[in-house]
Amino acid sequence: MAKYGIGSAIIYNHDRRRYISSVWQHPYGKHLPYNFALLIRDAGFPYVHVKKGVDVRVKEDCPWLEGRLLDEDDFLQPKPYRYQTPEGTKKHWGTAARQVKALLKKHGVADMPVSIDYCGPNFSKALEEEGLTVVDGNAWMDECLMVKFDEELLLMKMAAAIHERGYGALIKDFRIGMRENDVQNIVAGVIYGAGAEYQEGWVLNAGDRTNPRSFNWSDRPIRPREFLSAEFCHINYCGYKVCYDRTFLVGAKPSELQKEIYNTVVEMQDRFKALLKPGITTHDLARWRPRPGENFKTPEQIKKWRATWSNHMGSTGIAWDSSPCYFSLDDPEIKLEKNMVLAYHSLLHAEGEAGGVAIENTYRITETGCENLTPWPYEEIQILGL
Repeated sequence: MAKYGIGSAIIYNHDRRRYISSVWQHPYGKHLPYNFALLIRDAGFPYVHVKKGVDVRVKEDCPWLEGRLLDEDDFLQPKPYRYQTPEGTKKHWGTAARQVKALLKKHGVADMPVSIDYCGPNFSKALEEEGLTVVDGNAWMDECLMVKFDEELLLMKMAAAIHERGYGALIKDFRIGMRENDVQNIVAGVIYGAGAEYQEGWVLNAGDRTNPRSFNWSDRPIRPREFLSAEFCHINYCGYKVCYDRTFLVGAKPSELQKEIYNTVVEMQDRFKALLKPGITTHDLARWRPRPGENFKTPEQIKKWRATWSNHMGSTGIAWDSSPCYFSLDDPEIKLEKNMVLAYHSLLHAEGEAGGVAIENTYRITETGCENLTPWPYEEIQILGL
């Protein structure tokens, strides 16, 4: 905050609020701008809203926030997504802005910019009408979160281990002819039983739905000789997550083309992993990242397979697609250092019956190279349903 010249931060993001306060509150609002915490520079723990008669447990569970838990009388939390008349909008957001300003004056930072990660325009306007300067609240926090401390890495490994419980159940219980949503049924009960807090989505594709990839699932039966691509999108543990995709083959040995497709994606992972070490930059990764048909495998092979490929990349932790990001030279150039974490997703699919393969790993930068936080085997094709 000092680096960015920010005196305070209004934080709506559910996992960021939890990161700065340790409060687990209103999980049904985690994907909405449900409420905000107010973090004031050099003032210790943030101010967190508690609703009268509802959030009694927060006070009991969070003694470190004594004096920082305020109800609507002192810390009103209008909902940006809820309908209000123009008169009600001006009244409620004006009250919230005056209350925030009072807290900033109390700590001597009312003359410094206040950042907001996201909200509706009514709040920004009300704050500015109170004489406050509003700035973006994403860049500084994303930079702050780039280097993970040891406890964060442990939580990410726990999230990865829960993924592995899901993959283990899939290997054990899958039967040929199941549908993609049957795979969901196998995995969901296992991961929540293993301690997952929530899961952000599913990407389950088999057969022709792997070419091109579909970011959803279906009730289509999964048949022999098809690839099954499984992504249990961002299983969260204590607010932390990893990216962790695997692709399996159903009920048969692979064809020669399927071997080629799969091995190409494995090679993409291996080539990327070999790049990772402290000191290289995100622009280096953008230049050198694996490109099938360009910097390995011949263009003639890719053309013969009628194949297309993609790879995307970014950081993870409490937020997917955070920094350091290295998709192109348009992204900021950041020098990698120990305990930065990067996810790498490689995908290639061919036209026809061969299908497509997706593999994604999450890597931690170490003193000399990197550590794979997502170690479920991917080097050889695993066969389901036999």
